[in-house]
Parts: sequence; structure tokens; C-alpha cells
Amino acid sequence: MGERSLERVRNELVVSMVDALQRSGTVSQPGSREVWLDLLSGELGRPVEPCTGDRLRPWLLSVTRSCTEVGDGLACLVRSLKYVEQESTAVAELWPLVDEWEAADFFQVDLRELRPVLQPMTSMDLAATARRASRSRVQELPAWCRTAWQVFLRLAGQNSPPDELAPSMAFLSLCAEWLVEEGNTEAAERLRRFNRDHAARLGAEALLTDWQHAEFLQPEPSVVPACLLIQFEPDRVEAGRYYLSHWRQSDSEGWHPVRGEIVHLQREELPTAVEALIEEAEERWADLRQPVFLEFVLPWELLNEPVEWWSRESDSPLPTPLVLDYPVVVRSLERLRRGAWHRPWLAKWRQLSERPADSRSHWSRPAQDGAYFFHLERELKEDGQAVCLVLSEPPGDDSGAGRREMLAGLRAGVPAMIWHRSDCSDAAFQDALADILEERSLGSLEDRVRKWRNKALAAGPEAWDGHVGRHLAILLDDPDRKPTPPGAV
Repeated sequence: MGERSLERVRNELVVSMVDALQRSGTVSQPGSREVWLDLLSGELGRPVEPCTGDRLRPWLLSVTRSCTEVGDGLACLVRSLKYVEQESTAVAELWPLVDEWEAADFFQVDLRELRPVLQPMTSMDLAATARRASRSRVQELPAWCRTAWQVFLRLAGQNSPPDELAPSMAFLSLCAEWLVEEGNTEAAERLRRFNRDHAARLGAEALLTDWQHAEFLQPEPSVVPACLLIQFEPDRVEAGRYYLSHWRQSDSEGWHPVRGEIVHLQREELPTAVEALIEEAEERWADLRQPVFLEFVLPWELLNEPVEWWSRESDSPLPTPLVLDYPVVVRSLERLRRGAWHRPWLAKWRQLSERPADSRSHWSRPAQDGAYFFHLERELKEDGQAVCLVLSEPPGDDSGAGRREMLAGLRAGVPAMIWHRSDCSDAAFQDALADILEERSLGSLEDRVRKWRNKALAAGPEAWDGHVGRHLAILLDDPDRKPTPPGAV
């Protein structure tokens, strides 16, 4: 059988997509189909003709064809269906077809000859190979990437700088090396021949040669920590319920967080859900060599919640608090969402991160009257070196001093705040603050707070509630570490 033309490859992919769509319960039912079409129109930025009559398949062919004419139209088609069906069978079938479309578009040839070589390759470490091929730009693979063929198609849609070999071609080169080690030199040569031919078409022979001759030494452990960013957003309709979002960030080259699924939970379900997220992240990061941080983005009403003392392995006879395994800080959801507060936030963060020795803390005192909070905000805004606020009360209810002090700090852009979760006048807390803050550079604030938390841990479960380290809270808000835009929920 001769090589298929590119147009035939595209036609066959469109037909396969339509086959998958016809198996979707959403598409087959007129009512839910209208919901999908409305979402698809929004994703595409243009209206989609509704289905009239009973000729569903020709209409689906037309809709799918029209999506191919828009930049990422096919991805829009699948995303809009996923909004309705979540991780359905149809959605799982469609994503690899979108990847294959983009791969054919990138290579401009029939890729069928590679499939029998790559499809059986399931025992190699696909995620690690993809990270290496993409120079760490691809941190995780979607669930449908279970074979080297599917990973290759996925990487073909990834952009790369003009002076670097395309990740998909680098991946083929690594697959060829793996095949040689497995004793399958014939299959390895098929991959190398494809790479050589495509490099010649692109004028990228030098990039391919450089990649093949480079010495891929085991990298040194990254000093950039990985981060699991967990966000709780209150449901504005149902009281006591929250949208839990999370992002995993393990790219040592930069901040490129990978978003997870959003779940809708009761307040009391949040600790168990966080425990499951951490377990999942640890499984994904089993080969990770850098340390892992936890950051909680919290709304007003949860800022005083001792999230670092929530449990891991709570179903075991010996559960342990999160703080035993991770540095933990909290962040403000309100500030993250309030763009008008971001300019002073960025300025004070630069002060703290670039000139910690010239930065200082501001100790709030118990308020005498309402005018105090105005003057607190004024002083924080006037003093560019004031980057850490010590609260006189924990941030509790709306009218409490702690909440109003924190509001002044957020408006003034203060990136770090410290408080005692129950009694900020506690003498042991004041002693701890003297060690953490006074007459020293404000660099490594989290490390110093963690030292006191470790002292509480050393006291053991029977005694740690009586130690100040058990009650220390730190808000440390890095404006450069924002989650990806979450959109409306």
C-alpha cells in the first residue's frame, strides 16, 4: 500500500472523530447537544450551525470540518464536550485524534510507518523521556499517553525555539536509543531514517546531529523546589461548599504549573481531598529529586485554618501532619483575584527577594480606634522596606482587628505576614518572633518559621499543642508564582 496523501490522512482523522462523537451520549441527545454546541461556539468565538433534521452524521462531519479551519478548533471541540461529559469514553478517544491531527500538520507527511514501531513501546519511562526530549517544558503527560506512539503525537504539537530540535524529533531519537539497548536495531533505524528525512526537509540536520552527539549526563538535583499549589474558592451560592483546584509545578527551568481537576466539596471534606491530592502528586513525582513545597491559596474565612497540621495517611494507625514532610505557607485568594492590589505587591516582593538585608518587619499593635487601621495602611504604603507584617490578632471574623490589619497589609502589597493562630500576645510567640525577625535579614522567612514548627514536632503528639511552633502561621505570597487563569467555575 502506497503512502497516503496528507489530505487523505486528514479525512480519515475527521471520520474517526465523527465516529467517536456519534458514540457520545451528549451528542446523540438533542437537549444536551444544544448545551455542547453553545459551549463550542464560545470556545471557537463564532456560532456553530445547529443540527436540523435527523441526519446527524453529515452534520457532525460538517461541524468537525469547520473546527479544523480554526487555529485550535479541534481542541475546542473536545474541551467543550469535556465540560459536559468530564472524562468520558468519547473524550478519551478524541484527544489522541487531535494530537494525531496536529502531528500530521507539523510533519506534513503520513506518519503511519512509525506507529507499529512506537505503539508497542510501553515499558520505557515515557514521562521521563518526554521531559528530556522537551528540555523539561513538558512536565506531565495526559492520561491518554500510554504508549510511545501517543507521546510522540502529543509532543508534535509542542512549540520549540528555532535553535532547538523539535521535541517530537528529540523523542524519536531517544526512542531509537532505547530500541538499540533492547536489541531491536532494525526498528531503531526506521526511527532514525524518519528523523533524517524530516530534518533534511526542514534544514535542521545540524540540530539533529547536535542532539544525537550531545552527552546526556544525569543532571544535578534542582535547587528549585517543586510545588503543589492548592486553592479553596468559596461557592457563592451554596454556603459551606468550596471549589478545590490544584496545580503541580516541578519544572526546574521555570514556573509552568500543570492544572488538575476542579472538585466541589463540603468544608469538612477538604482535608481528606487534600490528602488524596498529595498522595497522587507523590506518585507522579516518585523520581523527583528536588524538595516539595505546599502552598494553600485561601479565602478570608480559612486563612486561620492550620492547614499544615492536616494529616497524611489518616486511615493508618499513625497519621502524620503535613508539616512533618513539607514546608507549608498560606496565600491570599482575595489578593490573587484583586488586580488593583498587584502593583504594590510586586514592588514589595522585589524589595524582599532582591534586598532582604534592607527589608524590615512592621509590628501591628492592638488597635485603639477605627482610625488605627487607616494609619497602619498609610505607614505600610509609605515605607517601601516594610515587607512583613506581624498581626496583633489572628484574622478571624469580618470586624476583628486581625482581619482589618491583614486587609491593610494586602492593600499595601505586604507579601509576608505572621501571626499566632489563637493568641498573638502570647509571650512564647513574642520570643519566637524575636528569633525570626529582629535585627536580621528577612531572607528565608519560611525556613525560620519551619524551625519553630520542627521544635513543636520534636515535642511529640502528646505535647506539641502546648508549643508555640504548633500555632505559628505564615502568609508568604510570591506574585511570580500564580496559578494558571482558572476562569469561571
